[in-house]
Amino acid sequence: MTTQSVRRAAATVVAMLAGLLTLLASTSAAHAAAPPDVNTVLAAWKTSDPLYVGPGVTISSSDLSKIREAVEGADSRIYVAALANGTVNDTTAPPLINSLGQALAGADRSRATVAILDGNTLYAGSSAIQQAGVAGQLAEAAVANNKDVVSGMEDFVNRVDKAVAGNTRDALKSGSAAGGGGAGGVLIGILVLALAGGLGIFFYSRSMKRKREAREAAQLAAVKQTVEEDVTKLGEEITALDLDVRVSGVEAATTNDWQLALDSYERAKNELAAAKKADELHGVTSALEEGRYALACVKARVENRPVPERLAPCFFNPQHGPSAREVMWAPPGGAPRNVPACAADAQRVDQGFDPQMREVMVDGQRRPYWDAGPAYGPYARGYYGGFDGGGLLTGMLIGTMLGSSMGGFGFGGGYGYDAGAAGGDFSGGGDFGGGGDFGGGDFGGGDFGGGDW
Repeated sequence: MTTQSVRRAAATVVAMLAGLLTLLASTSAAHAAAPPDVNTVLAAWKTSDPLYVGPGVTISSSDLSKIREAVEGADSRIYVAALANGTVNDTTAPPLINSLGQALAGADRSRATVAILDGNTLYAGSSAIQQAGVAGQLAEAAVANNKDVVSGMEDFVNRVDKAVAGNTRDALKSGSAAGGGGAGGVLIGILVLALAGGLGIFFYSRSMKRKREAREAAQLAAVKQTVEEDVTKLGEEITALDLDVRVSGVEAATTNDWQLALDSYERAKNELAAAKKADELHGVTSALEEGRYALACVKARVENRPVPERLAPCFFNPQHGPSAREVMWAPPGGAPRNVPACAADAQRVDQGFDPQMREVMVDGQRRPYWDAGPAYGPYARGYYGGFDGGGLLTGMLIGTMLGSSMGGFGFGGGYGYDAGAAGGDFSGGGDFGGGGDFGGGDFGGGDFGGGDW
């Protein structure tokens, strides 16, 4: 065989190998796992298992068990979907997480964390961590301080538990926060605790309790003052309407509504006086909503108008009573959404003017109640939570501070994770040494025992 023949044969072999490699690559890409059906993942999570494992996952069963154990032992809700390597990427993971977040919100799990473990690559979004931008930092910290996916997940869960509790500084500290340290570390910990003594632990616990109680007391005082103003306002309106009812000649027709307004007012006063935590104030505003609707019915009969439909209170100021219709409105920097408005505020919005907002005092400044922080969650829930199964409230508050603290999943104009408000950050992390990257967003945890998923 001549040299030229050898060269031609070699070229033919190379071409065949190149074609084979191309065919194998295309075949592999064609058979890459498709993203899972959202309802399938949700159904698995509803079985009280926080870890969905899709087909083709290469993480060992023992490692998956350890990851599941870490998630189940966390302090706030977290749901994980382990998928085959290459199922999602930086572009397709966020929309999938948004869809899963929508599904959880629809299943009354709006304050939750969704994570996708694509091989060793982690993508996550959360409505449980309030601060935007922390997600990627937690991912990078966990990756930088761990060498395998199990310790990385354990580390991530512990870090995010701290972030969810508001301790972001400790959550971002260097050093692994993974659970289950070695025997030497456990022994040292026991010795340290023994040296510290019960007295030190007692004083520390008491100090933390006092700080928590002081924080809760401050929140209660601020929100309670707001609710007290609303109660007083309703009482004033009842008093002002009393004479009109007496001279209108429709007193008999208004008896039931009038009595309901009075009873609701009394119930609101009693529940306000008994409230010891901000969370307990939703019952007060729920009574106020009922009383204001009853009062609106009385006014309609006095003025010889049709009784109004039972609609949600005016979003801009629930003191305005039941809304007349919905208007398109957007908070500063937020996406437009439909909100219920009284006739006066609806007209202002239509004309391009600002509506009359219900403002409250926060750190010496007046802000709209929906921009006043998580302590006002019960306040809003009492007024609006009874309408549309609570979905109305979620939609109204998308992209607002209150919506974020209540677990809103707003993204654009729909229901999903909001990168700004809900903490849904998607960022890459480091490398575990075994191959895959470990990156993502906020993490939390959850209690999945007892069948209460």
